[in-house]
Amino acid sequence: AQFMVDILGAAHTYSPYPWPPSEGCIGTKWVLFEGDGFQVHFVLAEEFETANFSIAEVDQAMSGFEALESGSFHASMYNSLVLEVDSLDEYLLRLKAQSMPYMLMQTTSKQYVLFMIIPQNAITVQLRSQHLSVEEPISESICTEDFGQMAF
Repeated sequence: AQFMVDILGAAHTYSPYPWPPSEGCIGTKWVLFEGDGFQVHFVLAEEFETANFSIAEVDQAMSGFEALESGSFHASMYNSLVLEVDSLDEYLLRLKAQSMPYMLMQTTSKQYVLFMIIPQNAITVQLRSQHLSVEEPISESICTEDFGQMAF
């Protein structure tokens, strides 16, 4: 949740579940994007772990974090939260300031795409914008698509 606050500008918001979780209970952290009311809920439910299933192991297997650190794209990163922003500049600067891995790409129509992974959650966030003034290398490791203007 702190990544969403530090990098994406969300704010912590009320969660009805305690953090850290009490033994045998679910624990959550919730964040809110105040401009549009969009929330993201981070849930830890260890009671669902079994001898054959570990949340940490699934996170490790599905996370593209190590791939980003090495400058590669992990197949799991196609499953991502896609947000359109006015400019990628502030997000790139925040990622760099915290030494967080990311990948910057460009679609054929001059739209830029910034991929990042929320640490210890295996969640990929993809920011899209037509504005980028920070000089950064642009990866050409995969083909990206232009979704056009995303309106909701």
